[in-house]
Amino acid sequence: MTIKEAIAALCKVLVGIRGRDGAAIAVNISPEMFRKAKFNRNEVTTEFWKLLHWLLKLVNVDRSSEVLELADQIKYVKAVVCYYGYGFMDFYQLPMDGSLGSRDLILAFSWLLQRIHLLEQLLNLHRLQVEDVASLCMCKQTLPLRPMEGSDLQESSHPVEMDVRYLQSLHGKLRFRRRNLYSAQQERCSALYKIHLYTKGCSSSQSFDHLSATEARLIQDHQQCTEFVQLLEHENIQLEAYLEWKRLEPIYWQWMESVLSAKLQDTQEVLNVNFTTVTAPSFNQRENCKEPDAFRKTNKLYTELLKLQSEIQDRKLVKDERIKEQERSMGDHMGWHEAVFLTCNLEQKLAAVQARMSQERRRYGQVRLALRINSTPTPFRSKPPTAQQHISSVSLTATEMISQLEAEATLLKKELQELQQLSKEGLGEILEHLDGVICIPPTQR
Repeated sequence: MTIKEAIAALCKVLVGIRGRDGAAIAVNISPEMFRKAKFNRNEVTTEFWKLLHWLLKLVNVDRSSEVLELADQIKYVKAVVCYYGYGFMDFYQLPMDGSLGSRDLILAFSWLLQRIHLLEQLLNLHRLQVEDVASLCMCKQTLPLRPMEGSDLQESSHPVEMDVRYLQSLHGKLRFRRRNLYSAQQERCSALYKIHLYTKGCSSSQSFDHLSATEARLIQDHQQCTEFVQLLEHENIQLEAYLEWKRLEPIYWQWMESVLSAKLQDTQEVLNVNFTTVTAPSFNQRENCKEPDAFRKTNKLYTELLKLQSEIQDRKLVKDERIKEQERSMGDHMGWHEAVFLTCNLEQKLAAVQARMSQERRRYGQVRLALRINSTPTPFRSKPPTAQQHISSVSLTATEMISQLEAEATLLKKELQELQQLSKEGLGEILEHLDGVICIPPTQR
């Protein structure tokens, strides 16, 4: 097997990827394009920018309007790649007109293939869904709130002293739309319940004995069934191409080692010409860099971040020493073993609560909806999600979920009361040996 066959298999997978509207990428992807990028040929740079822009928009499910300007596409790609943590600074110094840097682009593309499992995410996000699924997230999420700054007030179309009636009007609109959304969700659940109930016993599956909404629609409309079969055939072709790519993938990574070696060799030649850049890199030496000030600020911020990190470590050491001194002084009044036992007991209780929450509550992904009437629920569970699998299919029963949540809430309340009692007893024992200290409990609201 040659590298050309491996890259051809990769190109076949990329060409077969379709967006939600069924459109394919307009770039002519071929092994010759990758070969030219290895030698840093400028004629394929624009095609690589468009390819990365297309793939990253599909992965992030970006439904914004299509960006036509190449500079906007390059800006979008740099922002997303920076978010994923790509650290090659030469990539971010590429010009915004897309005239240089095809080798840096193929390195970034290969990094995305390995780092975020780009192909696996695309195949998983855009696969056909036959079953009825619903999004489930039981993770505690909090949105950061920040005070409104002066720039925000200036950009706002309303003055600071806005009328309260305007805020009441916005609140009413939000409540009205939330109720509309809630009623639409109730209608959807009612329709799914009727479909599951009326088609009970029609399915040949061992896990589910009813049809889904998609299956019922395909049975009713033969034309949609024909189109769905065509989509399944296209997806099978995609999976076959992906299997061929996985078989030839080691050859591609061996070839990428030569691409990286060529990049490092060119970089070493530049460093030999300007030897001062080894210790203090100068961003003005690159003619291709159009915005050197941004990278100077980044380098300055990175240096300040290292200083702050060292200061934090020093303060942490000082704080640990103070805590040890307080523990030694406390040991004179109360038994050291009692304090250690109390701390270990609290830590064990907290670890047990966190373990149970991580196993039972912190579930997320997509859940398959199933009908369970007068029968012991036997949920169909898939394998736990891995790095390549981000969506799991399990059955969801409302009664089972409600009872599980109620039982879990009862256990958490009990654990909270026990922790509060232990904390109160521990504080009481400590305060008994402290003179002149008055503890005022918070006001009850």
